[in-house]
Amino acid sequence: MGKLIETFNYGSQDDLNVETLLVLLEKAYIDLARAINTKPDVYERDTDGLTTDVSLANGSININRNTLKVEILAKHNDPVGPGLPPTVTWVQLS
Repeated sequence: MGKLIETFNYGSQDDLNVETLLVLLEKAYIDLARAINTKPDVYERDTDGLTTDVSLANGSININRNTLKVEILAKHNDPVGPGLPPTVTWVQLS
């Protein structure tokens, strides 16, 4: 969302017409929507992050309600051998 200040500085509005304003507002809306949709997902549950959480995105945050441990999903790992499932790596933040 830091792009908003740089990209959407309208400067002098003396010659700004309605059509141009609508185009600029639409671009600002799209930029905001992209920023909001890329936020990390936060999961609160009674366990630490599991190596089987392969359906979660990198950057997802897990909070263990029992221990208050906070972890971030750091990466997805390829299977280490034939017939083995893929895994994920969680990194403890606190």
